[in-house]
Amino acid sequence: MKNDRESDLYPSVKKWLKENHLCFKFAQDTGLEHSRIDVVGVADVGGDLSGEVEIIAVEVKRRTGQFAKASGQALGYKVYANRIYLADVRDDKFNPDEIRIASHLGIGLIQIQKNRECKEILSSPYYKPIEKLNLLLLVKLDLGKCQLCGYFFNIRDNEQNRTSRNLKKAIRDKKGFMFWNSEVDDRKRKVGNISIRRKGNYIYDRRFICPECIADFFSESKLED
Repeated sequence: MKNDRESDLYPSVKKWLKENHLCFKFAQDTGLEHSRIDVVGVADVGGDLSGEVEIIAVEVKRRTGQFAKASGQALGYKVYANRIYLADVRDDKFNPDEIRIASHLGIGLIQIQKNRECKEILSSPYYKPIEKLNLLLLVKLDLGKCQLCGYFFNIRDNEQNRTSRNLKKAIRDKKGFMFWNSEVDDRKRKVGNISIRRKGNYIYDRRFICPECIADFFSESKLED
């Protein structure tokens, strides 16, 4: 792995996320305007009664010489994610000072071994990220939160897609549905809310309903009953 780029190690981290956290969605080198995350995984954690998911963010390094700096970079991901890890390439173990630094900052540690296998050395605590940034990142990963059941579903146009504004079409085609909340958007604009996007008269305050809820609550057969 001497001449490997950090990006060459991403598949090993993805494999670890899938096997150890049962992630169903992944992305590499992604994020929002504030920073980019090397590897991201999303896992269902809500059990039978909740659609809760966790975002796990991993900063990947090739044996960094500035451990505290790399740890701080990973820690910054807690504004987006629920669990944070620093994955580092090394033949030997993390030394006691490095483990103390990671524990003090509150990040998990992953050792990437010679065979590219990942081994968790220190678990990440759970963080509650900034909801706005958390949801924006999930949407960037093509996951939208259903306003009825609370589950996150794929909103990509060419996969488990959705229609916009046309509820009848969503019912007929058994697709998800996206709508815009014009009243809330207008209220935010009136008070000068700088946290919303602006471009002419476009409305960005959007919400989603998943295909299953469309089928369960809005299908013509259900309405007739």
